[in-house]
Amino acid sequence: MTSMFPTTLGGMRPNGIGNRPEDRRGRVRVRSGTSLMRGSRTVGCPPTACYAPAAMPPTPTLADQVSRLYDLVAGYHATHLMEIARELGVWEALTRDPGLASRELADRLGTDPFYTDVLCRTAFSFGLLERDGDGWRMAPHFDQILGNPESSFYLACAPRVHMVLGDDYRDYVGHFRAGTQRPYQEHGERFMREVAEALKTLPRIFLDLVLPDLPGLNARLADGARVLDVGCGGGWGVVQIAERFPRTACVGIDLEPYSVELARRLIAERGLEGRCEARVQSAGQLGEDGTYDVATSFLVIHEIAPEAKAGAFAAVARALKPGGYFLIFDETYPETDEALRTMPSRFAAMAQWYELTWGNIVGTRSELHALCREAGLEVVEETTFSRFSILVAAKP
Repeated sequence: MTSMFPTTLGGMRPNGIGNRPEDRRGRVRVRSGTSLMRGSRTVGCPPTACYAPAAMPPTPTLADQVSRLYDLVAGYHATHLMEIARELGVWEALTRDPGLASRELADRLGTDPFYTDVLCRTAFSFGLLERDGDGWRMAPHFDQILGNPESSFYLACAPRVHMVLGDDYRDYVGHFRAGTQRPYQEHGERFMREVAEALKTLPRIFLDLVLPDLPGLNARLADGARVLDVGCGGGWGVVQIAERFPRTACVGIDLEPYSVELARRLIAERGLEGRCEARVQSAGQLGEDGTYDVATSFLVIHEIAPEAKAGAFAAVARALKPGGYFLIFDETYPETDEALRTMPSRFAAMAQWYELTWGNIVGTRSELHALCREAGLEVVEETTFSRFSILVAAKP
């Protein structure tokens, strides 16, 4: 549902389904069935390094664990620092003009010099900034992630949406004791707007990073596909696909009426009413058999009620034409203890935690594969980007 920072790790990494080779862009590639992806060189560690037994970590001391506690608490303050810096314009200023000293930055932004210096030093302590002579510059890749709103990987709104999500914690103790829920649909309009804004990067990441390596799907979209976006939210997936591929026609469906209203506004603002629409509708209510060439879902599958998932997958499969594709861009719950304790796969467990009282269940990779199989879909391509699992399933 929400997005944090892309984490690119070199070599091999635990990710809930065993160690898999990464390519140079930080993605993990797994092929099965009919291939849609172009081949590319993968980078991994030598076999002896991959399978050498790991040394047992030393038992932490009491002081180590106290430091660990404060390190965890520091994440709360880092989240607020990132949002405050975004609102002040710190990230964009240092992306445009790397090397600014704290006083120069304060003069540019009209902020207090001492406060600005403390912000920069604290951001440096978290690895967000680097020193540049007497000044500061963005740490590697954080210019794209925090400082350039036009970047495919711009995620500067992620801290803010997590601050909004944190409002739910006030009621967690009561929910735990009563076993009650507060579904996503019962949150207010501000919440819906923040989520829509935070998620608009995900379709762009897919279009810019993943789709070029899926020539079959890319060609289908370029030829004028009819696209169904399941759980369209504020409409960014619908609009970005339609703008990237001018011959497509896109339909977005979502259960939440205000989100559909936001999507309709966005479609109108972009002048796409002739090719795009948004409907208040669940996947299970689809009755358009064999209508769509491509179906997409961005961070939605884990939000479908557990008892409704199989029916939703079956309905999407029926709605696809023979040879159609279902793109799933979502989180998968770690399947090993190692993955549960390792970023970025650990963040899917965090998503289960902060969406706990919404009634959501974040499924594992194995469960996603089973849902596709039961619906008569074959997973033909699979990759990861940071915390996200990306599957392409085909209808025979």
